[in-house]
Amino acid sequence: MTLFKVRTFRISILGSFATRLGVGGIPFLLPLLYQIGLGYSTIQSGLLIIPQPFAAMSLKLLMPRVLARFGYRRVLLVNPVLMGVVIMLFTGVHPGTPVLVILGLAFCLGFFNSMQYTCLNTMVFADLPEKDTSPASSISSTVQQMSMSFGVAVASLLAAAYLGREHLPSPAEMVTGIHRTLLTLGTMTILAALIFRPLLPLDGANISRHRES
Repeated sequence: MTLFKVRTFRISILGSFATRLGVGGIPFLLPLLYQIGLGYSTIQSGLLIIPQPFAAMSLKLLMPRVLARFGYRRVLLVNPVLMGVVIMLFTGVHPGTPVLVILGLAFCLGFFNSMQYTCLNTMVFADLPEKDTSPASSISSTVQQMSMSFGVAVASLLAAAYLGREHLPSPAEMVTGIHRTLLTLGTMTILAALIFRPLLPLDGANISRHRES
């Protein structure tokens, strides 16, 4: 537990947990929205999610330059806000929404998600001595798995609360309930940015190569 005395490690762990509370349930909600709310088939629903991994892969080419230019603090203060906004924009998806719009939102979500997790997964080791990397990796992996589970649980509970449990929701009610859930999760994701405020501009600079001008 002494590792939590290191600021970058502590904030990475707490930030990872908080971020995934808002984002972790999105892969659970979007297929419900697409299949039950919009009437897409299982295959079509899966195809609508394909842009997310492509966006994540494209980010890898840009990430070193982004971190070197802005540093961990600026990226982690702004990126959760962008993630939350994109999640909220999914509330504009209704029956008849053009597929290209949905694909564009999926690409943006995958891009910002990848940026967030790449930052957190690298910053967690930024200021630790080599002898502490093994326990740090164990703690980080455990928190990631826990937060993903909690994220799905939170999304499920919110959706159940908004949809009501007395009857089977119609497609229109499903769309409305999931939209309200997405608004709540988007707000949670934006608020997660507050966790990163204690970071200093040069925290993690030995990895990001960021230099203040």
